[in-house]
This record gives sequence, structure tokens and C-alpha cells, in this order.
Amino acid sequence: MSAVVNSTVTSVMARCLLEPGYLDRLARSPDDALAGLMVDAETRVAIAGLDVERVRLFAGFISKVQHNDLWDNFPGTRALLRYYGAELATFAEYRAQHLELGREAKPSRAAKTVAFLGFLESRLRSPEAPEYPGLLDVLTHERLHWEVTESVLECRFPVQGRPAPGPVRTDTADGRVVVARDAVRVAVLSYDPLELVARLRDGGQALSGLTPKAVCLCYWGRHSLGRVSVLTVDPPTAAVLAAVDDGRPVHEVLDTSQTLLPEADRSDLARILDAAAQQGLVQLIDVPTAVG
Repeated sequence: MSAVVNSTVTSVMARCLLEPGYLDRLARSPDDALAGLMVDAETRVAIAGLDVERVRLFAGFISKVQHNDLWDNFPGTRALLRYYGAELATFAEYRAQHLELGREAKPSRAAKTVAFLGFLESRLRSPEAPEYPGLLDVLTHERLHWEVTESVLECRFPVQGRPAPGPVRTDTADGRVVVARDAVRVAVLSYDPLELVARLRDGGQALSGLTPKAVCLCYWGRHSLGRVSVLTVDPPTAAVLAAVDDGRPVHEVLDTSQTLLPEADRSDLARILDAAAQQGLVQLIDVPTAVG
């Protein structure tokens, strides 16, 4: 291969790695992708000999290395991607979006994290996604833990108002507002991520007989203690906590809870809301003072 041909091929390779979508255009229509370049027959033959899949995976490897700071908070997600042999392919598919993210300015670590996690979740929820049992559940678990931790560290305090204690009423429209006293998030999962992460500690050998195991988890970030607790809760409790949205009246929380879990009795949901208030997860306040 002559020096000129080698230089041109190197230039094309660089475009494949650094220009979003160029590798796909080159694979799909080489003539169109090379239009405007001074490319002779020898160079076209050399470019046609490129292993597109190897180039794609190499681009994925670059993106993976550029996300090494991601894994401190998502070790289980990374371990499962590796266990399923999907790490390079995932980052190769993400490469174009990653390049677009950094076009205007260098993204912050948080921005990189949010972008990649959003991509991976969307990929795993796609009907065409490969089967990676438990990966979406571990991703969801670690993401919620990270988000609640960030909330605690940044001291994002909830709506403040005058406490209005007392049993939740179901026979009349209870107009009090329900607010989370701290950072509270809920996940309803098909696989238990805590069990999965424990199994991964031996390299994943214990995953061979993995079967679904539905679980509801509550992520409670307490500002006063500066830490996040992960609680296993039953489906009715998960429905009530998921329905809590700062500024939502009690009766709307109960309505939404019943929408999420139609088989639940409204009086039982009211008792759960009472218990959540007594435990300090939520607070009931007067409507006039529920102003952010």
C-alpha cells in the first residue's frame, strides 16, 4: 500500500471513529460516503477491505474507555454487561450519540452518566433488544440509588409547610397535601437486583439458573443522616409511595395508588399512607402552605 493510499485510508478511518454516522454511511454506500474525496481505484479497494464490524467495535472500545469514571456508581450494570458479552457492542451502538453529546462542549460527568443510562435503558426496553435477564433491573436499581444519593448530597429539600397530622380520610375528600420529607423513589422490578449483584461476586457462575423474582424497592435518602436506605416493600406500599408527588392532595394520592394497583382496597392504602407519615417517609401539610 502506497503512502498516499495509506494516508487516505487513515483519514477515512478517523472519520469513521469521530464523525457520527459516517461508518454506517460507508458500509451502506461507499461511493456516496467517499464523494468529494480524491480516491483512486487502489484506495477504493483498500477501503472496501475494511472490516466494518471491527472498526465499529474499536469505536465502541474508545467510548467505553471514555466512560471509565461511570462505573464507580454502577458496578453491577457493568458486571452484567460483561457477563452477557454485551459491553463493547453496547458502547459501539452508543458511539454516535456520545460524539454528538461532546460536540459543543465537554460534558460534565453527570451529563455523561444521564445520557448513557438513558440510552442503555431505551435499548433494553426495545422490543428488538437481546435477552439480558436482570440487566434492566440492576440498571434501574443502581440509577435510582445514584439519583437519590445526588439529591441528598445537593440537599434538595422538599416542599415546606405547616404539618397537618391526623388519620387519612377515605370517606371525604381529604384536602391535605402529601409531600416526601426526604428523597423517596420506588421501583417495581422483575428480578431482585440485590440477589443478582450478590450472585455476580463469584463471576456470574450462580446466574445459570436465574429465574424472575418480582420485588418492590424503596430508595429513601435521608438528608439529616446523609445516606440512602434501600427498603423492600409490598406492592400496596410501593403504589402509595410511587403516587406521592409534592403538592398532590391526599385523595389524589389514593386515586393514583388505586390506578397503579386496582385490586388494592382504598382503606388499606389510607392506612399505608398513615404509616408512611408516622415513619417519616412523607408528611401531611395544609394546602395554603404548600408553596415551593
